[in-house]
Amino acid sequence: MRRALRLLPCLLILSSLTLFAAPPAVVPDQLLFDFEDPATLKNWANLELPDAAVKEPPVRWEFVPEHASSGKNGLKLTFAGGQFPTLTTTEVFADWTPFQTLKAEVWASRDCVIGFTALQEKSERGGSWEAIVSRWTKTVFLKPGKNEILATIPQPNEYGISAKRGKVVRFEIFMYHPHPGETIFVDQIRLSSDKVAPTPETEFTLVGTAEKLSGKSSADAVIKLGKKLKEKWSPPVPQSIEQVEANFQQKFTKFKAEHPKAVLAILRDGAKGFDPARPDAVYTGWKDAYWNSHGPDTAFVDRAINRGHAESHEVFMRHRSPLMQVDLSSIPQSAKILAAELIITRANEKYLDDHNPDKKPTFWVVEPCNRPWNEFEVNAFEYARDLFWKEIGGMSWNADPDFHTAFLAHGPGQGKVNVWDFTEAVRYWTNGKNPNYGFMLHGDSHDYLTAATREAKELQKRPTVLVIYEAAPL
Repeated sequence: MRRALRLLPCLLILSSLTLFAAPPAVVPDQLLFDFEDPATLKNWANLELPDAAVKEPPVRWEFVPEHASSGKNGLKLTFAGGQFPTLTTTEVFADWTPFQTLKAEVWASRDCVIGFTALQEKSERGGSWEAIVSRWTKTVFLKPGKNEILATIPQPNEYGISAKRGKVVRFEIFMYHPHPGETIFVDQIRLSSDKVAPTPETEFTLVGTAEKLSGKSSADAVIKLGKKLKEKWSPPVPQSIEQVEANFQQKFTKFKAEHPKAVLAILRDGAKGFDPARPDAVYTGWKDAYWNSHGPDTAFVDRAINRGHAESHEVFMRHRSPLMQVDLSSIPQSAKILAAELIITRANEKYLDDHNPDKKPTFWVVEPCNRPWNEFEVNAFEYARDLFWKEIGGMSWNADPDFHTAFLAHGPGQGKVNVWDFTEAVRYWTNGKNPNYGFMLHGDSHDYLTAATREAKELQKRPTVLVIYEAAPL
């Protein structure tokens, strides 16, 4: 007992020392490049990959006082066109693991996209998943004028910078599709212990209901929706396209009893029946194009691909789904929309083992776009050539958003032939208030479609919207 009492003051002292221990030391910023010493100009070179399919035009670089953010000079890069022309150096600080962010100042004359890449001793070039996650890249959407860059270094699952890959041995600066003769100015590239602020949540409205969902992205919101509705889910009853259309025809017959002037429109590329005033006219009003905005940022080459001509495309989660647009101009804006359905047909006949809509709940939403995208130019960077999303894949819902914070349709997947109530969506675009820039269909990750597009050879499988409406009296 006496021994325990003698130890008590020591324990109290140790406890107080622990309580008032100094916080861990903050790692000071590490300057990577300030572009002041003319002798370091020789440390840089154009990146030339021997197995590259296309040789990029050379970049010209120099140290100049123009737009320098600190000191006397900064780096001026002058481009001669190309897709991803890149300047590279092997003279780079070796240990990035203690740091949280890369900071830099970049001046641009227009909206554009640039990127920074770091490679370690065990990093790989190439487009395989193993190679992509072995490098660190940050792509940045620039605005005209000075841009303050703040890029997170640590990535999930030790992607990018990792102690297991050794020293950082190379640093690169690239630009996406620069104009010939275009310049950017870069200065004060440095590493910092500061952390990037977390992404705030956004509230999404489930149109036609009082429901609101929040998430850091619309992908988060649809996952929450799926969890909320899964208890009401039941396995889908398989049906053919012919059965879906027959059921909608029955619905139309019932509406005609109360609305004698009701009209049925079939909106499918290559099909007749979309305009009662022109019964033999063939509909050509669909657009669809897939892009991949799957992370990490090192997948920037794949993100730049447009797939608007494909006969089928992946429909999955928000970062791997297509844009679609259905022309509704044949429907009078004053019309009363009585019912509408969206039909998406699976092109792949077999389900993936872990994505089977017959065995577990799957939920999908329709998210309206706010940009007039070009079917044969849109990708994860641009909605049309030289017209850039605010964030990768249009994942910006702030002021002047890339996509609206609304889900115009929602519901479970149904296997081979998927049908969703599209009534609120058609009303949304025919009320005279909302421009029709199309939509993205994406899900909660529990199903994976390879869906037929408007270019599919089999006409019946092409995406379709069926609409019943009543034109307002003259």
